[in-house]
Amino acid sequence: GYVRFAYSLSIGHGATDLNAAYNLYSPYIKAYSDAGLKVILILTHQTYGEGAGYVWPQMDTGKWHQLTAKFADFARQIAARFVSTGWVTAYQIWNEQDTPMNIASAAVPMQPTDYAYLLSETIKAIRTVDTKVKIITGGHVGGPFAGSNYARATIAALPGNIRPDAIACHSYGRGPVGNKYSPFGSIDDDVDAYSKVMAGAQVWITEWGVLDHPNDPPNDVADYAVGFISRLKTLYSGKVACCVWYGWADSMHNGYGLVNQSDQPKQPFYSRFLGA
Repeated sequence: GYVRFAYSLSIGHGATDLNAAYNLYSPYIKAYSDAGLKVILILTHQTYGEGAGYVWPQMDTGKWHQLTAKFADFARQIAARFVSTGWVTAYQIWNEQDTPMNIASAAVPMQPTDYAYLLSETIKAIRTVDTKVKIITGGHVGGPFAGSNYARATIAALPGNIRPDAIACHSYGRGPVGNKYSPFGSIDDDVDAYSKVMAGAQVWITEWGVLDHPNDPPNDVADYAVGFISRLKTLYSGKVACCVWYGWADSMHNGYGLVNQSDQPKQPFYSRFLGA
């Protein structure tokens, strides 16, 4: 299984203490790795950018290039600390970067060309210290049309010799056809669209789940989740690297947790999910 979380330094306050961040996160990362889980670390605006004087709605290409220089260097230093441990499976660069500007709240979006620059510089920086770790795109939230078009534009804008290892997407509202938690249609559409962006590259579904329904019956959510996973295993076992449920606990923003706010499993969802 996989575990995924943001490697946050700034958290809105502009903190840049890489030692403090390592001391905070490394015991958890080691514990996950020791338990046999594959760790995805998200490097995003909370790694560097928040509290650094940038006003996200007012960003332009020049400001993104300025931020990228520091961001890529932070990524290099973070990767250098973990390269000899083998604890980190993948670095995910940014999060939901294709979110429409007019509805961005938790995400910090940018134009595909600006993202391509940030992605390429970060890949180059990480590769100076770690040649083996996976480096994947931020999770695209725009679905099989707008999202895959954004991903395609990003890849087209990268230097010819630089590529991420995979394209990631966030497949909310998709799953088994006819399920009440699949209003946007089949998960097949996302997998088919994103798998065509880079030939031969697997799709990483780094977020999916049930949002804004905290009191729905756990068995209903379990039916959705088991159907989603079963569909991927049956049809796309070679095309999809992982699907990471959001979130672990009910206290994580608006996601339907595997556990409640008291860290107690929400049965039968918890057991059915782990057994899927």
